Amino acid sequence: MICKNCDASLRSDFSYCPSCGAKVIRNRLTLKNIWQDLSFQVFDLDNTLLKTLKHLFTKPEVVVKSYISGTRKKYMNPISYFAIAVTLSGILFFILRNVYEVQLTQSSFNNTNTPNLDFIFDYQGLMSYLFLPFYSAMTWILFLDKGKLNFTEHLVANSYTTAQTSFMQVLISLPLFGFFNIPYDIFNWIFIFIMIAYMFYVFGRIHQTRFFSTFWRALGYTIFFVVFTAVVGISIVVIMLLTGRLNIEDFAGK
Repeated sequence: MICKNCDASLRSDFSYCPSCGAKVIRNRLTLKNIWQDLSFQVFDLDNTLLKTLKHLFTKPEVVVKSYISGTRKKYMNPISYFAIAVTLSGILFFILRNVYEVQLTQSSFNNTNTPNLDFIFDYQGLMSYLFLPFYSAMTWILFLDKGKLNFTEHLVANSYTTAQTSFMQVLISLPLFGFFNIPYDIFNWIFIFIMIAYMFYVFGRIHQTRFFSTFWRALGYTIFFVVFTAVVGISIVVIMLLTGRLNIEDFAGK
């Protein structure tokens, strides 16, 4: 018998491949065994997804350092974890826009007529992947004096922390906007500060920095994040004006 995953030779009584560890599938595909596989891989309390989710709260430095040091089975890898989080975020924004009818880009702080730019969230998954290297570069620069992680390792750490905060956003937003009528922009800015606080809680534990050392780095990151977000937002508006998707009249006062 041949392993269907790695082509290694198997004995007929093997349940798992000794070369790649894949489960030997003998039965035809049915809804029952699809559900069994899904239950084992996603919903089982001991699987890597839930273990990663839990330990990124309780001992995040262990999760990050484990992957960097070569551990691959104990926790979910950062790319898969990030991809699941981005997918759930996409579902979240779909529900907020189409079920809860939340205006995601309306401002609560001025009286001007803000055009509806909610369609930007159709590309939030792509933007998450594109922006991750910029965020990673910033944390790498801020902790460059510690020399513990290189840029690629910061990319791994940022994948985990960004994904974790995305999971948090989904879990908080679904009930919050389902029961309360609150402006999204206010919630979003509060959550951004929570996200940055969590990120630097993780990086502080990884680099073993003291509170104020971590705080000043987090403050620098916050300034970078606000400026970066503003530049991206202005660039999107300019492109939309140049392409005719928006008009100056759309910004006229109410």
